[in-house]
Amino acid sequence: MRKTLSTLLLLGLLSGMMSAQNTISGTIKDDGNGKPLPYTSIALVRLADTVLINGTVSNEQGWFEMKNIPQGGFEIKAVAMGYQTYKQSIEVKGNIDLGEIRMKQGEISLEEVQVFAKKPLFMVEGEKTLYNVSEDPSIQTGTASDALQNAPGVEVDVEGNITLRGASNVEVWINDKPSHLNAENLKTYLQQLPANSIDHVEVITNPSARYGSQADGIINIVTTARIQKNNFFSFGVNGSTRPFLLPWASYVWANEKFTINLYANGSYAHNFGSTVTAQNLFSSENTMSSRAIDTTDFYNRSLGGGMAVSVEYNIDSANSLQVWGGYWPSKVAPQSLKGRTYREEHVSQTGVYDYTTDYASTSKYAFLYSGAYYKHLFKGEGHFLTFSVAANGNQNTYELSSTRRYASPFAYERNKTDHSTTRNATYYGEANYNLPYSKTGTLSIGLSSTYQKGLTDFVCDTMTVSTVYARDSIRSYHYNTGMFDNEAYLTMERKLGGFTVKPGVRFKQYHTAIAYPDKADYDTTHTFYHVMPSLHLSYSTQTMHNFKASYTRRVSDPTAEQKSLFIKYDEDDFSQGNKELVSIFTNAFEAGWTKYWMKFGYVGLSAYYRGKSNEINTISEAAYDDLYGRFVVFSRPVNVGKAYHAGSELNVTYRPSAMFNLRFYANLYQSHLETQYDKTDEIKESDMLSYSFRINLWTKLWNKLEVHCSANYSSPTQTLFAERHARYSVNCGLKADFFNRKMTVFLNGTDIFNWNSFGSTSTNPFYQSSYSSKFNSRYISAGVTFRFGKMELERKARQGAEDNSAPTE
Repeated sequence: MRKTLSTLLLLGLLSGMMSAQNTISGTIKDDGNGKPLPYTSIALVRLADTVLINGTVSNEQGWFEMKNIPQGGFEIKAVAMGYQTYKQSIEVKGNIDLGEIRMKQGEISLEEVQVFAKKPLFMVEGEKTLYNVSEDPSIQTGTASDALQNAPGVEVDVEGNITLRGASNVEVWINDKPSHLNAENLKTYLQQLPANSIDHVEVITNPSARYGSQADGIINIVTTARIQKNNFFSFGVNGSTRPFLLPWASYVWANEKFTINLYANGSYAHNFGSTVTAQNLFSSENTMSSRAIDTTDFYNRSLGGGMAVSVEYNIDSANSLQVWGGYWPSKVAPQSLKGRTYREEHVSQTGVYDYTTDYASTSKYAFLYSGAYYKHLFKGEGHFLTFSVAANGNQNTYELSSTRRYASPFAYERNKTDHSTTRNATYYGEANYNLPYSKTGTLSIGLSSTYQKGLTDFVCDTMTVSTVYARDSIRSYHYNTGMFDNEAYLTMERKLGGFTVKPGVRFKQYHTAIAYPDKADYDTTHTFYHVMPSLHLSYSTQTMHNFKASYTRRVSDPTAEQKSLFIKYDEDDFSQGNKELVSIFTNAFEAGWTKYWMKFGYVGLSAYYRGKSNEINTISEAAYDDLYGRFVVFSRPVNVGKAYHAGSELNVTYRPSAMFNLRFYANLYQSHLETQYDKTDEIKESDMLSYSFRINLWTKLWNKLEVHCSANYSSPTQTLFAERHARYSVNCGLKADFFNRKMTVFLNGTDIFNWNSFGSTSTNPFYQSSYSSKFNSRYISAGVTFRFGKMELERKARQGAEDNSAPTE
């Protein structure tokens, strides 16, 4: 497969280079006085289907040049403020010198040009940093992934994975609403969406009260309306040496009123690796109760796929409706695991235990979702009302059989089978109203409500004699959960020259409940009420200096399951909830300065503080239990007394052209955690200085071949009583478009030096442990996409998958 793709890549590249060596050049001048017109936008549009093929701007002498133009019929357009648009049809059979292009002045005066000047390439508005893609002619022939590479703080790798300021917990919105695209669909959608269908990209690193998101940031892609009557079909396959295989297909039909999108895919994945866990249990800080070392090799194969449909209906110029739905089943084929455990008991039943364990498991997962979105536009820009409803449900069944064989002198064998079933359903509704109350001010209000119910059924059967199994009532349990979340927000935005002020507040009512039909004593119900204010300030200058400062308050509540005192027993450990848990409060402050240069790129400096009170974390310790007759691991959630992350970031991007980025990102922060330990009544504190950096190179050669290389390093970080090991890797990839983007091929190498692994070391005085996992982190991935139909419809492709919770593997 790799050889075939490499051959395709080489042949396609050579073919593309041979057929696209033509250039078009000329000089833009004023028709009246003959003076050159600098910084005029020039676009080349194919006559056959009105697709934008190339774009550029004239230099200070009014001269321009477009390279790598294929043969065929085109229309060239020149646009300058205060002048009539120039249009000329041309037939390209070789290099063309258009000579002088004379543009006539229009009816717009110089004063009006000052009022209606072009938007700057980058600007800050309140909480948003804007990259105006429509004002960047040289990116117009690229894709949304290309455009996002230029958005401040955003990085997109060859496979479409998105990070914002180094964090992957990012929500992607499209046209001011969540995209609802699952991870794989979002990747391919962005790799297909033409950049010339995007008006601007908004980057939000500290979401205000307007957004109920718990993500580290939001990227909102605002598209233009360019749908023509036609259809568009695309299909392809992605794969890797893990191995992993994902064939997919998408079909779009559209006219002035309707857009219908059908999408389907399948997936196959094969994962393998090993883990090593070492633990020391202490009944007190000086008395060891047991030592154990576990080694496990794992192997599994999974099959999945599904389909989705989305329908958009433009009722009239003021009303539009969208509905969507999809179904995604998956199955993990019988997987095998082999484990080896060596344990020494030092308190109660002193001795040495040496046993091996064989595992076999299967699981099935199914996800179903649907939704609808309605928007009404009032007279006046920015005045609208929206309604949205959504519902989704999933079911997961899991079965695990294990055989534990003790070595001599015990020579004992234990067999058991675990059966697990979980079902969840979620219903959501939201309404938003946006009112421009003046030329410089906007009021936004919104209401949302979420209801969720779930069922969990866990049954443990243990072999008693021969092949007879009996229910283990201690380890089996059944419960139902329910949740209501009602929220409302109010924000006001006022622009005063280069200043933008945006205060806001969000109100929240959260109700959570859990019920045990067979053990009602553990039923738990709680209701929480919160007020969460936010304030965002920004100032932008004409010379592209941008300053911003913001504050937001967020709240996360414990679930009823976390607060229930019901005890869950496993083979060698048990866990319990904590009724004393309270809500987590986060106060987030951020301030920053960014400077943009047209021919250099940008430099950004920011400082932030994320202070949390009552952060919930899981603590593990040694505890004696009669069921086991010895000390074992006991886990429960606790509220950390205080926690904060305070640090600074540096982001330098060298961007001499839209098709070249060299980025350096660095993050340095101090983390602090503290909690009071019940066993000693002492306050345990932990501080750590952590840092990370990333160097990323991205460019396009000959407007065909995309090259991507990145190197990153993250120093050790901490959680409560644990230290996570450092991580680092180097990734490189290539991607190329052929035959006027009718075909795209990518090839990517991940973790080239196979450095990546996962691991942690415990700093708990009662439960000392270390964990490491090694799996097939070094792999080569490749993919090919074919497209047929009008490329304008490509921006609608893959929006059939309207929920990002749908599984992809």
